[in-house]
Amino acid sequence: MKAEITNSRQAERVLENLRKGIPPSGLVESFTVGRRKEIDWLDDHLVDDEAYALLLKANYGSGKSHLLELIREKALRRQSAVSLVVLDGRSGVRFNRMDQIFGAILMRMQIPAGRGTKVGMEHCLDFLAEASEKARRKEEGYDNKFWSKVTNDWKWDYSEHLKSAPLFIALRAWAASDSSKVRELVLDWLSFPQNYYTKRKELYETLVVGLRKHFRDPRPDQEFYRDSLLRFTGNGYFYCWSALEDLHRMFVASGYTGMAILFDEFEDVLTNLGRIDYREAAFWNLFRFVSGDRFSGKTFFAVTPSFVEKCKLQLMEKGRWDFDYSQFDDLPTFAMSPLRKSQLLQLVKPIVEVHEIAYDYEVAKETVEEMRSTITDASTFAVQDRARQAIKSAVGVLDDSLE
Repeated sequence: MKAEITNSRQAERVLENLRKGIPPSGLVESFTVGRRKEIDWLDDHLVDDEAYALLLKANYGSGKSHLLELIREKALRRQSAVSLVVLDGRSGVRFNRMDQIFGAILMRMQIPAGRGTKVGMEHCLDFLAEASEKARRKEEGYDNKFWSKVTNDWKWDYSEHLKSAPLFIALRAWAASDSSKVRELVLDWLSFPQNYYTKRKELYETLVVGLRKHFRDPRPDQEFYRDSLLRFTGNGYFYCWSALEDLHRMFVASGYTGMAILFDEFEDVLTNLGRIDYREAAFWNLFRFVSGDRFSGKTFFAVTPSFVEKCKLQLMEKGRWDFDYSQFDDLPTFAMSPLRKSQLLQLVKPIVEVHEIAYDYEVAKETVEEMRSTITDASTFAVQDRARQAIKSAVGVLDDSLE
């Protein structure tokens, strides 16, 4: 791990997380111990070309977020675009609303870039626009035939190769113009499509009419309105689902392995969606991700072990007897086993390494033994808080030794 931390400032930032018992972003795997077979099983699924979704089961405080961060890092290393979305119905990210989910996914998109990553929708759109140009120049790793169909031989006038008409219009505008007005509108529209249900005229005039010097869209203006080409809603959020699939296909055609979406706090569908019909819609969206028919990338959902039974119980309590409960039983799941004392003790080495880099010294053997004793004590905590307390206690011993 020392090779991954190059200076004391970076090491101090890592320690800030460790003092809270939180594995640092970008180095999660270095602080993931034990359970090798389970992690290898996840690795096999990440390299599998098939679409799939997994429910990641763990109690509150026992590693769901840690596991999502581990998957995120692994997916980025295998050259996948990744988005980690924390659900919060009270803050406008509700799983029954695919327009909100689509916007949240794009806003949190991370893409591999050299030895690091770039975060945010702007980088995502820049990458895709540049990918089309690199494909035009027939650069290695970019699918020329795919991008030729998407852009209609780079005329950008009209295309049916992307299934989501609104996404094509947004990407075309981004590729055609570097105007701050145009780009700010594209970003806001894709981030919050629900805010543009009544603003189709603004979208049409800015993103189509106002850019005609760059391309000639042959469709009459009434077609944009009649066929809802500027709306991500309607027909079961078809354009939202197809936009996610289009993004996955474009990343693959640009040399990436695809797209992975991670949902944290998925229990939100049970606690912050007040109406039972909203919860039903959220459940069906989960089933659609699992089926792989609408999105052929990879999705992960962090839940507690009792999630499925809670879903069924809520539906039954509301008299939803016609709901297809068998769908819940078919959900693929993955659970990490609790850490044992011997596995927690493996955390000593990486924590010591970071502390030595941060403060430029060599940790005494006596201090290491005190750390081991402290972690042994922490292993008696409740399962859901064991790893966090072990990390906090171990760093505390090192901090005290410096003083």
